[in-house]
Amino acid sequence: MPFRFALATLLRLRQSVQRQRMLQLQEANLHVSCSQQTLFQLKDFLIESDRSDSANLKTGRAAAELQFASILRENLQRLRGQLQSELEKHEAARQKALGEYRQAHREREVLESLRARLRREYQQDASRRQQSELDASYLLQRWHRRP
Repeated sequence: MPFRFALATLLRLRQSVQRQRMLQLQEANLHVSCSQQTLFQLKDFLIESDRSDSANLKTGRAAAELQFASILRENLQRLRGQLQSELEKHEAARQKALGEYRQAHREREVLESLRARLRREYQQDASRRQQSELDASYLLQRWHRRP
């Protein structure tokens, strides 16, 4: 009779939950990465804008253009704050997803180690039974051959 793990259904469920948690973690990582990339691009744009504005001030620029550039920079700074806040939210969601993944991983590992231990015990018992049967067969043959 082959080994049969009584909690196989539960193990499959734990494996499925772990896969789902992994996908959620990957999605959270993607959100964090996209937010970081957008924030970096905005920071680079602001730095380049400052350089450009400094160069334009030296060459002479209309007051309206300077005022427009100032308003644009203020709006971009506000957007930068919003993006930073969004990044922090995504980072918190990623940490939560990581914790859930680790928990699901531990739960699956517990069941897999239980299955491995039960399989070893089953194989040891099967080996003992087989040896016992061989011993009994040998003794029976000796008993029949005795004078």
